[in-house]
Amino acid sequence: MSLAQAEELPQAFEPKIYVPPRLRGIVDFIGEMEQDRRGRALIMPEGKVEIAFFLEGSDVAEFYMGEDSPADRGVRKETSLIFSVANRPQIVAGQIHVLLALMSPAAAMLLFGIPASALANRSVEPREVGVDVRPLEDVLRRLPNFEMRSRALEAWMVKRLGAVADLPDFISFRGALVDLFRDGRDVPKVDQVMDLTGYSRAHANRLSRQWMGLSLEKTLALKRYRKALRLVNSPMPLADVAAAAGYFDQAHFTHRFTEYSGISPSNYRQTLRTGADHLHLA
Repeated sequence: MSLAQAEELPQAFEPKIYVPPRLRGIVDFIGEMEQDRRGRALIMPEGKVEIAFFLEGSDVAEFYMGEDSPADRGVRKETSLIFSVANRPQIVAGQIHVLLALMSPAAAMLLFGIPASALANRSVEPREVGVDVRPLEDVLRRLPNFEMRSRALEAWMVKRLGAVADLPDFISFRGALVDLFRDGRDVPKVDQVMDLTGYSRAHANRLSRQWMGLSLEKTLALKRYRKALRLVNSPMPLADVAAAAGYFDQAHFTHRFTEYSGISPSNYRQTLRTGADHLHLA
């Protein structure tokens, strides 16, 4: 199948999206996705934290991250999950009907009371981290439409966020880094971050693991990979992608891209995909 033919096929996911105004900066969006046929997908890492609620019609054969144990890779039809696709791909297979919230990695600490590093490439049931979502699950499954479900999830998150007392480390760390990651800028090296923020390496790594889920070096590497991923989705030659994303050479780029994606850049371009993040596998 050619790439042109693949792009003409209907997308497997047609998400409904709601951006919760009361959670701006913490929650990117709340979405509901329903796959109308069984399939298997490889989802690219983005470093975000997500919480997912499986709704009526789900028949999940696989739903796991790179660090999940074999026992956590089986059928999941009714269990809510908190997870982060940090720097290894996620596998999803079966027929999916899910309500989820895509969040800043800081949401792990702000909403669930655990450092973001505890979720890196892992999925956990909320009760494992002391969060009882059973009443919320009951509400979400009774509500008749996405609008009502998304508002109910937003209200639950706002209530949990209201219990957070003080966030000086998060605010100062985010303020120091946000300008470095503006779209269109080169991804900085670790030493540049030290110079521009004034943090020591040890302090920056502690804050980065707590709020971003990864060490500062791995956080920057993920940013570089995400920049490369956007460029791979363009017609740009792969050698030019490697240079534009800041890799030493094309071999280094191919190695890192394969590590993060589970597939080489050239094979990625030949695989049916939805946007930059979903590869649809046979």
